[in-house]
Amino acid sequence: MPSLFSDFVRPNVPCIIKNAISSDTDGYSRPLRLTLDDIIRHVGEDTILTVDVTPDGHGDCIRSVVDMKNESEKPKRRRMFVKPHEKRMDIKTFRDLLRRGHRDKTTNTESFDSNGLGEFTLRRHSDAGIENCDTESFFNGIGHPPVVYYSKQNDCLRTEVAKLFSAQIFPDTFSFAEEAFGTGPPDAINLWIGNERAVSSMHKDHYENLFYVCSGQKEFVLCPPADALFLHEDIFFIGTFCTSRSQCTDREPEDQHCPSWVVVADDKQDDAKTMHIKQNGSNPTY
Repeated sequence: MPSLFSDFVRPNVPCIIKNAISSDTDGYSRPLRLTLDDIIRHVGEDTILTVDVTPDGHGDCIRSVVDMKNESEKPKRRRMFVKPHEKRMDIKTFRDLLRRGHRDKTTNTESFDSNGLGEFTLRRHSDAGIENCDTESFFNGIGHPPVVYYSKQNDCLRTEVAKLFSAQIFPDTFSFAEEAFGTGPPDAINLWIGNERAVSSMHKDHYENLFYVCSGQKEFVLCPPADALFLHEDIFFIGTFCTSRSQCTDREPEDQHCPSWVVVADDKQDDAKTMHIKQNGSNPTY
């Protein structure tokens, strides 16, 4: 009988844990399946989400920007850690934008960096707050439909979407995980909703994670901790996407640096030994 700790957690080996999450329907236990429509039926169409918005689906990543600091000089390209724009919208609007963006895969830029990511103009702003969503003006402002992704951190399932968690669809904890990780109940339980256009950049995660796909498919590219030196970490200034009349632009808070972040694109890890995993539900992945 394999041990989760000795066989997988201690040597940092991912694994699939069978029959850990299920739903009981008509007396039968089945893998938990939950779509966005199901979630809306549980929480109501007026539930407000804080949604990440990018022009091409790549947020929280290193990308090249065109610096227009001095208009009298030739524009300079620089690399920054660019965060997604955040908009507050009701969950029904989010669903509409998600499906509308799924049909239009055009990117709002004509210039691309060496990793194939679009280049955008850097403009300096002092206010980088969350904005409320006016759907039509938002689309008209940036041209093509942007990529929306609900990926709020910090325990969003028990805070921003608490009504869904209170329906007792999801388990509060896993005893086998508490034993293997040497912890109590989870510090955070997050809910992420997006389509195939949303991409999370390569990064280091300091938590032990269990990931479950309620519907659709999630693809991971994993590296062992010993290969971190091949991922070329560095420190960068921070930028944030925001909307302008014709494009999404980068916003740079003054004198603010990002902690070290992985630079390489997900398909260019040089000598790192990558593992590709496709998770499509039924069982959680460690």
